[in-house]
Amino acid sequence: MAVYICAGTAVGLINLAQADARHLSDFLYYLLCAIIAALGLKLTTHRNAIPAGFLVMLLAIQDLSLPELLFIASVVSLLGQLQEAGNTLPRPTTLVFSLASGTIGIAAAQTVHQAFSVLKYNALFPAPVIASSLVLLLNWGLGRTLSKDSAVSLSDVLRKECRPLLPWFVGVAYLAYLIRSAAILNGLNAGLVTLPMLFALDAAFRAWFNSKAKHREELAALQKRGLEKLAALHQRTLETLAVAIDGRDHTTHMHLRRVQFYVRAVGEELKLSEEQLEHLNVAALLHDIGKLGIPDHILLKPGPLSPEEWEKMKTHPLSGAEMLSRMNFPDPVLQIVATHHEKWDGTGYPRGLKAEQIPIGARILSAVDCLDALASDRPYRGALPIDMAMARVSKEEGRSFDPLVVSVLQRRYVELERTAWGEVMNRGKADGADAQSKDLGKLSTTLNAESRTGANSILDPIVSARQETQLLQTLANALTHSLGGSEVTSAIHERVKQMIAHDTLAIYVSRGDELEPIEIVGENSHLFGRDAFPIEKGLSGRVIQHGTSIMNGDPCMEFGYKNDSVVVYKLQSALAVPLIGPKGMAGVLTLYHTDRHAFNRDHLRLLEAVSQQVAPAVESALRYHDTEKLAVTDHLTGVPNARSLELHLHRELSRAQRDNTSVGVLVCDLNGFKQVNDRFGHLKGNEVLQAVARGLQEVCRKSDYVARMGGDEFVIVVPGLREELRWSYVERLQNVAHVAGWNVCSEQCISMSVGTAIYPFDGADAEVLLAEADRRMYTVKQQTSSLAMASSNRGEPVVEQSAS
Repeated sequence: MAVYICAGTAVGLINLAQADARHLSDFLYYLLCAIIAALGLKLTTHRNAIPAGFLVMLLAIQDLSLPELLFIASVVSLLGQLQEAGNTLPRPTTLVFSLASGTIGIAAAQTVHQAFSVLKYNALFPAPVIASSLVLLLNWGLGRTLSKDSAVSLSDVLRKECRPLLPWFVGVAYLAYLIRSAAILNGLNAGLVTLPMLFALDAAFRAWFNSKAKHREELAALQKRGLEKLAALHQRTLETLAVAIDGRDHTTHMHLRRVQFYVRAVGEELKLSEEQLEHLNVAALLHDIGKLGIPDHILLKPGPLSPEEWEKMKTHPLSGAEMLSRMNFPDPVLQIVATHHEKWDGTGYPRGLKAEQIPIGARILSAVDCLDALASDRPYRGALPIDMAMARVSKEEGRSFDPLVVSVLQRRYVELERTAWGEVMNRGKADGADAQSKDLGKLSTTLNAESRTGANSILDPIVSARQETQLLQTLANALTHSLGGSEVTSAIHERVKQMIAHDTLAIYVSRGDELEPIEIVGENSHLFGRDAFPIEKGLSGRVIQHGTSIMNGDPCMEFGYKNDSVVVYKLQSALAVPLIGPKGMAGVLTLYHTDRHAFNRDHLRLLEAVSQQVAPAVESALRYHDTEKLAVTDHLTGVPNARSLELHLHRELSRAQRDNTSVGVLVCDLNGFKQVNDRFGHLKGNEVLQAVARGLQEVCRKSDYVARMGGDEFVIVVPGLREELRWSYVERLQNVAHVAGWNVCSEQCISMSVGTAIYPFDGADAEVLLAEADRRMYTVKQQTSSLAMASSNRGEPVVEQSAS
């Protein structure tokens, strides 16, 4: 800068020393016009002001000598500095720099003008004037660069400040050329011609500028009103959101208002700044927003939470802070929300902070929130008197709460309680834009409601909680309409799979010392046996033994699991939780997965919640199954009764008719059973019937159907019975009666008469076949009785017969 000033000063002094009066009249005209323009007029761009004297100087470059030009430029620069300084004198360095800059610019511009004057004038492109104007613009940019306090490059100034002015400098050059042409045409001084034009332009500019200023004021007022409305909208939205959040936890809008009033009063007592109070006010409103990510069955659970449920509940402070961070809330608000469940002694959550590690806003909020919660009505208890509530908070001084905060509450709680109720009632009647709510309004105007892009959406925990609640409700509805074990298990499998990915689902029920698989469904259900097994030998049995859940257990430990792969086990992990029914039914709900370590603690928590709904449904399904079984089962022998026989026989005959096959019906009656009751009693008689029933089931095929018609009469339905197999069946059945008599009474006291009928040879419907088999059985019975009498007379044993 020093070199630039010295060069400008030297050029000015040298040329002014050579001043003469060769163009005295033109010099005076131009000087007068320049002074008038500099004092009263200016041409303005959208960013900077161009002195109106600039146009006069462009016109004078061709008519005056360099000393005359430098003198006029010095006068214009001096007047400009005096105008900028106002009532004070300009700084000497600034004044000298301005004079030097004007001197260098005018000298360079005249030199360039003379150099370009050798070119022939072109009305479309007056090169000398345009070149002179561009030189003045370049010199102005150089002066701006040197006058800046911080280091900046000339290229940056030319690009950022001079380039926007380029059209204006070129336009003034064209205007100067047109004015000179008009002056030559009329024989007048160019400065005198330009002065009226400058006044007209100045008047037009002032009118335009005033209209723009008025428009800007109107726009600013409109924007202010819009921001105020937006702030009020943000406030009402946040308050409504907060009420919805706390409404899930059975708190009220009044609770929020009271807490906001309390925290502000305590914050003012502790000398918090206005900004800290604003942050605390918003945090008090939204501190439980993280509860949107907690399922209702946990949040509203009337009893104590399980460890897994408690771990889920403890995530809401950090989850809430994360939600608010994605909405660009200030960091102090996030810190209060994230730490409002920390305790003074370090036993709080989620980070275990202690004492002054906890932000002061969180310490205030936790104590105030506890006090107001104790003094408010809740569904599970009534409100405590404010004195008793304060006493309970005071007991936690130094443990849960900051002693300083508690001391403020102890000293002022009566006053604050009385004022808070009045404040709440007044706020309820007032418009939403009152004084207290402006704190939130001012802050909410700075928020960007649109979430930042991230790996996880802000809605993820909320959506997850809602889906979890909805699926549990859907499961409850489905179980309500399910009766049998298969229906219940299918409903559980279908709904649980939407929440917890798994391959196979099994339900086991405890039967004394054994665990019985009720239902097993899924892609690999065929790998599991359906027989009951000892509790101590199965993975699911351990859940019953110890009453604890198992996560990522080894399915190979499950009794009856058969893997059909030679190399890799198909099922790699198991998740099992106990089922405890309302009436004491004990069971296990187990999920199996093909991946190792497929389940986590959140899955365990969710399955335990499912088990609370599943257990009553399974117990009801078992009762339904037992009732259904009793309806078609003989209570003494455990085999199907006459009603069940009738249904089964009709089904078998329909199948045989479709397949063109045979069905055998065998009616069996015990001989000597009355004598057993008479000699040994009815209890022994019942044992004989039970032994016969078991024996008939053992000697018959699995496809055969053994039923008790009543008394000592049994019926066996034999699909595919042929004539040549009739006698082998009869012999096996008669032997059952002999064995039962020996085992129960220790003597051969009973025998069996058997009558057979075969579809379609002996009849086409159930009634005809049963009647024919019964008739033949009585024929055999009579023959056996006659033979018995004859043999007894001769002392020979009785030989049993069968009728066909």
